Amino acid sequence: MNHSKSFIAATAATAVLAAGAVTAMAAPATGVPSAQHSAAAASRVALVFVKNAKDPSNSALQLWNGRQRIATYRAGSGLGTAANYHTKKGKSYRDDCTSSAGWLPNGTYKPNSFETGRNSAIKGYAIGLPDTKCHTGKVKRTALFIHSEMTKDRKQGPRDGTDSPQRWEGVRDYQSYGCIKLHPSHIAQLFSYMNKHGRAVLLTVR
Repeated sequence: MNHSKSFIAATAATAVLAAGAVTAMAAPATGVPSAQHSAAAASRVALVFVKNAKDPSNSALQLWNGRQRIATYRAGSGLGTAANYHTKKGKSYRDDCTSSAGWLPNGTYKPNSFETGRNSAIKGYAIGLPDTKCHTGKVKRTALFIHSEMTKDRKQGPRDGTDSPQRWEGVRDYQSYGCIKLHPSHIAQLFSYMNKHGRAVLLTVR
């Protein structure tokens, strides 16, 4: 294991230990909670979001269980892409203080809801994240989730010739207003793993 992998492993493991043993979580206020995992086993599951400054839409969300990395999924946050890397707009998209456009602020988050049938602007699978202030402390980022694009029933909406928030149409759908976005099949895999091994107790963004 190289130094980079060792650092990320230590980050994920330390974050889980700091959170303590989590055996159950309250159902979210809206949507349908995912299946409960065994309350007898404390969850050691954690997520690490690694930003890619050159192309934020091609960043990575890592799934960890203790010190073992289980999976890495392509993920995006904010409106940044490789095409706008050297532009003024692109710089703002890589600024966590840019509301509804910049990527997620660095730090540690405790997910506060897990839904499989959310029915709002975000539909289907969704992991809720707490509001957080950007690096200057002047802007609070709100309505933060890990999600994808699908219907509330976790299916793909019809093709209608427009960019539908209920249908995954390609790599441009990794762009977001600050949330972390995953491909529909990847967020389904993530929820399947959590249902068997425990919900993620922490998300580290770096």
